[in-house]
Amino acid sequence: MINNQITSERILCIKRYDNGQLAVFIHDNSGKPIAELSIMFNSVELAPNEFILKDYSENEHLAQSYFESKLFVPTNRFILIGSRLCPICQIES
Repeated sequence: MINNQITSERILCIKRYDNGQLAVFIHDNSGKPIAELSIMFNSVELAPNEFILKDYSENEHLAQSYFESKLFVPTNRFILIGSRLCPICQIES
């Protein structure tokens, strides 16, 4: 089971979308949402610990910090969503 991770002043919350894929959110210490780092996409098969990372726009720096902390591990697989190539990552539990 993947548990929520507390890192500095952020809480990494792991849930599941309706299609069963991982939903990855960041909340502050008071429980208020900061960002959604995952994307739900029905047309791709993912392992139970994998998710599609939204690593662009407002999430760019947040995603990078989780890569550096090794909580997110790239799988070297990508999915094209719209015009954006999004990485598929694993969550380290």
